[in-house]
Amino acid sequence: MEVLSIDNILGQEDIENLFSPEDDEETTQETSPETKEEKTETTEELNVEGLFDTPESVGSEEHQEGTDTTSTKEPGSSPNNNFYSSIAKALKEEGVFPDLDDETVDSIKEPEDFVKAIENEITARFDERQKRIDEALNAGVDSDRVRQFENTIAYLDSITEEALSAESEDGEGLRKQLIYQDLLNKGYSKEDAQDELNDIFESGTDLKKAKRALNSNKEFFRSKYQELVDDAKEDAAQEEKERKQQAAALKKSILEDKLVFGELELDKATKQKAFDAISKPIYKDKETGELYTALQKYEKENKTEFMKNLGLIFTLTDGFKNLEALTKGKVKKELKKGIRELEHTLNNTSRTSDGNLKFVSGVSDDPQSFIGKWDVDI
Repeated sequence: MEVLSIDNILGQEDIENLFSPEDDEETTQETSPETKEEKTETTEELNVEGLFDTPESVGSEEHQEGTDTTSTKEPGSSPNNNFYSSIAKALKEEGVFPDLDDETVDSIKEPEDFVKAIENEITARFDERQKRIDEALNAGVDSDRVRQFENTIAYLDSITEEALSAESEDGEGLRKQLIYQDLLNKGYSKEDAQDELNDIFESGTDLKKAKRALNSNKEFFRSKYQELVDDAKEDAAQEEKERKQQAAALKKSILEDKLVFGELELDKATKQKAFDAISKPIYKDKETGELYTALQKYEKENKTEFMKNLGLIFTLTDGFKNLEALTKGKVKKELKKGIRELEHTLNNTSRTSDGNLKFVSGVSDDPQSFIGKWDVDI
């Protein structure tokens, strides 16, 4: 017997065109293409892909990833903390925000609190389907997977008693598909499911079994959908935990390590500035609302330069190990510059008739005080 898996219902070859509603008709009478073309006892699995051709697209749903927490207050301003709370209270009293409780209203102090209250009010007015979509997308579930499950659930909910009990080729095909899919969901192999299906129709209990199978399929798909959302939430929570751990380790390393790049020692102010450059948001994208640190902003605006400079620094510091290669060139350049200036000074100093440097009176007769014309070779 096959292990229960969502893959059982998402295969292309085994479940193609099963439960596929017409794009241009909203009807409660559903027809299986396989049943019309092949009048056999062999039944295909539920075609989830075929269910996703309905006009309504889950992907078009508005989805808010988050709320910007950057304050727009001018420096030095001190607005009345009761301002936003008063607005929310007034809207509640007027019936605009009927679902806001007094505790929430009193807790609104900042613009961000007010925005969150509006979002919660909107969410409270969602129907069951909208709430499912909102929860799934906020959890990070891929929009295509959300669309698949939503259209499957919508189709199953659209099947009526009349369509299910119809004594026609379409009705019989629909009952077969529902029962067969339910058996697969419960772990039957394809062969065992087909044998069981044949026995059910021979015994004449197919209508009763199909009604049960319809409810069972609804529960199965909703359960699998929720499992997908729960797994996504768990993964997101784990990623968030790891990000916090990495951030804490990074902060500790930058602010507490005594030496960097081998033997370079920095003061606390410089270390804090470095940490802020990679951790403190300073810019908000007007189109996406995404926040960027100073380093991220530079990378966003100067991608080529960023990668070039990063590559050069990595190479010149021997893989970020020391600054010798960076400072050595500068020191050598400054040394050459100083020597050139010294040579220029010496060569333009007054000389004797022999071409030697002329020193101040009282020392010119000293043999050690005569220095020939300098020719510095670096």
